[in-house]
Amino acid sequence: MENTFGKNIIPQNERQRLESLKKYDILYTLSEPVFNELAALAAMSFEMPIAMINFVDKNNVWTKASQDGETGLNIERGTSLCALAILKDEVTVYEDALKERCLLANPFIAGEHGLRFYAAAPIGTKEGYNIGVVCIVDRKPRDFGRAEQAKLESIARMVELEIEKRIS
Repeated sequence: MENTFGKNIIPQNERQRLESLKKYDILYTLSEPVFNELAALAAMSFEMPIAMINFVDKNNVWTKASQDGETGLNIERGTSLCALAILKDEVTVYEDALKERCLLANPFIAGEHGLRFYAAAPIGTKEGYNIGVVCIVDRKPRDFGRAEQAKLESIARMVELEIEKRIS
């Protein structure tokens, strides 16, 4: 898989992670109000122009919800910052993406999108697999402290509670 980060973006537990993701039957599904509302809550809480709930599949990152209710955006995994964010159990933050060497060649940073700020809290399963993220994005750099990171993690926990309902 091609990537623009200069490092491996496939976790050691990829096979099990993908199996866990599939059991939630959330990939490539229709829009659902609860997820749209959680994405909108993230955008409003942080005064961000872009907020999404994304799930990381084998080759793509798929948008379940965004701040404006759109769903279905499909981005190649090798270019999505969400592919990096699922590698950690804590919030991933790039306050100014232009200061991150591994991001400089990324088309979303260097290209017409000109993204500068990115923060994402992983969406985990009960088995401990990170299957997606709640992310917020801006075209200008921002500070993002520990209290804000905790708030973003809380929204990710709400998403986790919602997806767990699918299998209980």
